[in-house]
Amino acid sequence: MTNDLLDRKLERSFNRLDADGSGVIDSTDIIALGSRLLTALNEPADSPKADAVMNGLADFWQDLFTELDIDRDGKVTPEEYKLGMTRLYAQGGPAYDRSFRPMMKALLTIVDTDGDGRISPEEFHRAQEAFDTEVSPADAEALFRRIDANGDGTLTVDELLAAVREYYTGSDEDAPGNLLFGEL
Repeated sequence: MTNDLLDRKLERSFNRLDADGSGVIDSTDIIALGSRLLTALNEPADSPKADAVMNGLADFWQDLFTELDIDRDGKVTPEEYKLGMTRLYAQGGPAYDRSFRPMMKALLTIVDTDGDGRISPEEFHRAQEAFDTEVSPADAEALFRRIDANGDGTLTVDELLAAVREYYTGSDEDAPGNLLFGEL
């Protein structure tokens, strides 16, 4: 069972994944998401990072599809998404580490455009734009500071993964990860 906060977050993330606005998520939406991110972050489609992203998304989709597509029609509806994501990820168990974490880690490596292993405020803001979050620069800066757990002015992939985990699994109204895709 979800709570109102988690329901709102899942609805927001469903809408981000439904790239064509059809009201369902299918494989073309997942491919479109990866392509949009690669383009927005100026990552060549034939690079090793791009391969990791697209493979991570394909693996995530396969896991998601297998677990969430209850009627086996090749599409995930909002209700299937909410029920399945809650079942698979809300407690942050093995399904999260098996499929979601590797996909997010691959995505976040392309956010690290200079390859230094850390996400700068500028890289974070570009990622926000790539995800079409509609987060203002000032809000992105404030969010960045809240996610920066050690206060060193950069984000590690692990700090970002912790925020992503909060977004998809947490019920704390004040958690910084809640704002990853904009104000709820």
